[in-house]
Amino acid sequence: MAGLLVVRVHLDWTAPGHYDRDRSLPCRVCVTNTKMRDAKGAACHQSCAEDEIARELLGAGQALITDERVPAPARSLEVAR
Repeated sequence: MAGLLVVRVHLDWTAPGHYDRDRSLPCRVCVTNTKMRDAKGAACHQSCAEDEIARELLGAGQALITDERVPAPARSLEVAR
């Protein structure tokens, strides 16, 4: 049975720098207008940024998981003296 890897990301965007009340710009991910800003000041919805990070983490995690069908190396039966 294949394992399931679930990644959930929640960013804290309560700081005032994450909101621009004066200007709506296209989100860098979905291109829908938003007043939200990421840590670098680029227009981005919080949910888009969370999804983007989750996808990156999921890809990295899947690359690190070894295939369970590959047998582990045989252990030596010899007892240390």
